[in-house]
Amino acid sequence: MLKRAAVKVNLDEPRKKFMEMIAFLENYGTTEIHLIHVRTDTSYRGKEGAESRLGKLRDAAEALGYSVKIHIRTGSPALTIMEVAHSVEADFVAICWSAKALLRQALLGSDDSDLIRMSNLPTFIYNPGLFKSSKDLGSVLYATDFKFTDAAVMPYLINSRFSAHTLYLLHVGERAPDPVTEEKRKERIVDNLERLATECSHAYDNVETIETIGMIRRRIVQIAKNKKVDLVVVGKSEKPGTMSRMLGSTAEVLPHKAPCSVFIIPGYCSLAADGEEA
Repeated sequence: MLKRAAVKVNLDEPRKKFMEMIAFLENYGTTEIHLIHVRTDTSYRGKEGAESRLGKLRDAAEALGYSVKIHIRTGSPALTIMEVAHSVEADFVAICWSAKALLRQALLGSDDSDLIRMSNLPTFIYNPGLFKSSKDLGSVLYATDFKFTDAAVMPYLINSRFSAHTLYLLHVGERAPDPVTEEKRKERIVDNLERLATECSHAYDNVETIETIGMIRRRIVQIAKNKKVDLVVVGKSEKPGTMSRMLGSTAEVLPHKAPCSVFIIPGYCSLAADGEEA
């Protein structure tokens, strides 16, 4: 399901953090890694330097048990990375996230943000936060709207290779205008959360449901902090409609705000059969 990873490499990532991300991919059952570097220095010496540094990363990843290939390209970073990812039939894209200054982000954007926006593959953004360098995946928070993205996200959450101890299922909604409608809304939300919890119960030691109201992205970040989760999983829908646009926007903003790593799964993502049991 997530066996083959296309990993973006800038070559300015802290080596320790980058290798922690590579080790973390074991939680997804990843066995094959494609290190993709898009060159900004097009000189021959620049290429030699990139090959040498990528070779060291390859050797370190192979020492962890992965099969590793190197790809060096020139061009638009986000577009080129996605082209290579599709050419090697990657199951997902991985990014070692680094915080960008807000003013610089606003004026110039970033390759990481462009890649997240453009990606039509599941995209893992590794950002463990301060003092969290363990490769273990202890707890996961999945934010759901019960609509377009559950069909794409749930197969990942219940797959035996997506290993974690605790799963939090979160729905963030809006309060209804009157008490009777609000009660019915809450009953519907609780029923849907319990349905998802039942589907996931075999894959986790503990499944907890959370129903709340407020701004979607703000509440996701707050609850991720309160629960000290290791990973936030969200779906990204491109379907028309206000809620769908909000989901897409939330997925793109979360890496900048979340206190942990983020996994974004497109709502239209088709899951390739790989013979593994869920």
